[in-house]
Amino acid sequence: MSPSIRSLPRLGLVAGALSLALVAAPAAGAAKPKAGYFGGATKQADGYAGNVDFKVFKAGKSLSLLRISATTQLSCADGTNDEDRFLTFIIAIGNNGKISKKGGFNYKASNGTFSMSGKFTSPTQASGTLSRKVGSCSVSGVSWSAKRGSQAGIPIPTAAVPQTPIPLPIALP
Repeated sequence: MSPSIRSLPRLGLVAGALSLALVAAPAAGAAKPKAGYFGGATKQADGYAGNVDFKVFKAGKSLSLLRISATTQLSCADGTNDEDRFLTFIIAIGNNGKISKKGGFNYKASNGTFSMSGKFTSPTQASGTLSRKVGSCSVSGVSWSAKRGSQAGIPIPTAAVPQTPIPLPIALP
């Protein structure tokens, strides 16, 4: 049954309101993060539980990743498994490591040995996947989740650290 001529204006209003709601609604699960340290667990298909941590840095109006660290277990071509610790400090060039307005990000090491992508699901939580390759050893599709304030790495000072002189022993004859 087709709509009557009288119901057409109402259908137009409903369709217009629905399309406006779809355009104005933010992407589900996306959020702009707060700057700071994030840390959490990784989960691999083989059951290995490693960790991931990173620092979100604010430069002007944009946010980017400043440092990433991850512990994973790599499967090697010779059948062995090796635990690996990856650590990098990022100089954001282009969009590599930059966090989008919707909270998504991608980072890929220039030599192709590490990649990580994720999305902030709230200002204080993020999740995603990472991959790592070292020689004939690799792992891919490692899932991770992290929370702000769960710091697993070494803090990067944001202000000058006061220097205390260390007395040196003096040998007397």
